[in-house]
Amino acid sequence: MRNFLKIADGINVMPLLLELQRQPELWNQHRLRKDAEGTPHNEMDDIWLRYNDFATVAADPAKVNDEHTSVWYPGYYALPALRPIIFGLMAEVQGEQLGGVLITRIPPGCKIAEHVDAGWHVEFYEKFYLSLMSRPGANFYSEGETICPRPGDIYWFDNRRPHRVENHSEEDRITLIMCIRAHRFGSRVTA
Repeated sequence: MRNFLKIADGINVMPLLLELQRQPELWNQHRLRKDAEGTPHNEMDDIWLRYNDFATVAADPAKVNDEHTSVWYPGYYALPALRPIIFGLMAEVQGEQLGGVLITRIPPGCKIAEHVDAGWHVEFYEKFYLSLMSRPGANFYSEGETICPRPGDIYWFDNRRPHRVENHSEEDRITLIMCIRAHRFGSRVTA
């Protein structure tokens, strides 16, 4: 596979799923990705955990992906099970800097439409996905390649390539996305 690389499996995701189940109010507090005109993300829900300071984004949404130092959002502090996952992956990939972190949920029968991620954030960080909940039929596609990660699987993914996700299963597909500056995985822009 060219656009996906499985780098871990068997990660215990149950503590994080329990924290998410107990706090449904965390979903969709920041709706920029979901509600922007022409967004490929309108059928999914998300929780922003770390990204460009939302005060900056609220003042000018066009600056969301401009160069920035990512900051923690309140959802991170509500989900302590994230810490060993995020920082364990940082150590595993020899991460130098942590960028955006979010959780996405795609309900049954919904999708993230095909798109290509672009901008400073995409060029500076590598993108890693941890499957929290997924069943057969919740497929991730990119340029003729398809994966259906099992809960606990972590994949590196080249999000500069056309990609989409379709959930043809009967359960939500929930994924933790972590963006890490990691030369080991070929980060593209010099600091």
